[in-house]
Amino acid sequence: QVTFTPETVEPLCYKAIEAVLKDKMYNPIHVTPWVDEICSRVTKDLIDMNKPFKYLVSCMVMQKNGAGVHMGHSCFWDRTNDNVVVARWPSERRKDPNARMVCIVTVFGIAF
Repeated sequence: QVTFTPETVEPLCYKAIEAVLKDKMYNPIHVTPWVDEICSRVTKDLIDMNKPFKYLVSCMVMQKNGAGVHMGHSCFWDRTNDNVVVARWPSERRKDPNARMVCIVTVFGIAF
């Protein structure tokens, strides 16, 4: 039995985010290409794992200016095999007081 394990997928998300956003300053002109690149990198790494899952990858990049953001998900799935990962950057473990933007990558893994 194959299970979508967040512990395996979360590092892929942070790797993609760091590769694209590290040392960048927020610029709305560049956000769309950054989001596309992050989603592509995560999706490629997931496919390379060669697991029997369908994936849904989403990414949000926003300027860090004190505004709040609220997100929610609702799913009906097999709790044994399916799961979701939400990777926030900078993460709670790697807080960066100088960060000028926030990135949230969400990955759903659904067994087929």
